[in-house]
Amino acid sequence: MQLEAERVDPLKERDGTGVLGRIADALNKQGRSVGTFSIERNSISVVGTAGLTPAPSIISRFGVDKFNEGVSSETMNSIIAALNGATTPESGVFSDLWSETMVESLSHNELLHNILSSQADTTTIFPESYVGRQLNIVSKMIDSRVERGVDADMFFVSTGGWDTHADVLERTDELFNNVDDSFKAFADEMKLKGVWGNVTVIQTSDFGRTLAPNSGRGSDHAWGGNYMMFGGGVMGKQIVGTYPKNLTEEGERSLGRGRMIPTTSWDAVFLPLARWAGATSDDFPNICPNMDNLPATHFIDATNLFELIQN
Repeated sequence: MQLEAERVDPLKERDGTGVLGRIADALNKQGRSVGTFSIERNSISVVGTAGLTPAPSIISRFGVDKFNEGVSSETMNSIIAALNGATTPESGVFSDLWSETMVESLSHNELLHNILSSQADTTTIFPESYVGRQLNIVSKMIDSRVERGVDADMFFVSTGGWDTHADVLERTDELFNNVDDSFKAFADEMKLKGVWGNVTVIQTSDFGRTLAPNSGRGSDHAWGGNYMMFGGGVMGKQIVGTYPKNLTEEGERSLGRGRMIPTTSWDAVFLPLARWAGATSDDFPNICPNMDNLPATHFIDATNLFELIQN
C-alpha cells in the first residue's frame, strides 16, 4: 500500500514511475532542470520517465560520503574514470552502459560531496532524530540549488513507527512530538533562507487507523485517514475533501470499528500540487493516469489550496 501511495497509478499505466517523478517529467519538458532525491532509502515516488528525468539520487541523512576516500594511490580515481571512459569497436552495449553509468555516478558523487561538505551548518538546530536529520539534509540540498544548476527539486523523506497496535496514545504523543519539532525546524530554516513560499510538504501514508481501540490499548489497520499539506504558499487552516458525517457503526462510509471508506483520492490531492509546481492541465493525464476514472467534480482546484500558482 505504501508503494501505491507513492505511485498513484493503480492500473500501472506508467509502470516503473512515481507521482513526484511524473511531476518532474512535466517540468523538465518545459525546459526546466529538476532534481529528484530520496533520503535514506529508495522510493519510486521520485522516479520519472527514463530519458526525460534523470534517475533520482539516494542520499544518506548524514550527507554524501566521498567515493573511495581511503585510496592506496592518488591517481586511482582518475584511473577508474579512464578505464570506464574508453570505448573500442569490440566494446559491448552492456559494458558501455555500465561504464557510462559508472562515470556519471562518480561525477555526481563528487559534485554532491563537494557541495554539501563546503556548506556551512544550517542556522536552525534540527533534532538528531531519523526524520530530523533527513530534513536537515533536504534544507542543505535546497540551499545548494544554484551550485547544482536546478530550477526545482523533489524530495522524499520517511519515518516509521506508526503501526500502533498497542499503547496508541503514548506512542503517537512521542511520534508527533518528533515530527512537530523536525518540521518546525525545517520551516524555520526555509523562512530564514527566504524560500518558504516556494516549498510545499505533503504527508502520505498507506492507510489510516481504526477509531475503535483493540484490547492492547492500540489501533489496527483501517483505510481512510487524515493527511497534511503545508508550506509557505499553502492556504492552511482548512479541511479539504468530505469529512464523514457519521463516524458510528451506522455511518454510510463505515466498515466497522471505525474503518472509514475514503472520500478523496490521491489523484485529487497531487494534481493541484502539480499545478502549483508549474505543470499544465495537458500534463495531468500522465501525472495521474487514473484521473479519467473519476468525475470532474472530484478534483480540487489548485486556487483553493495555494495562494500563488507557479508559471
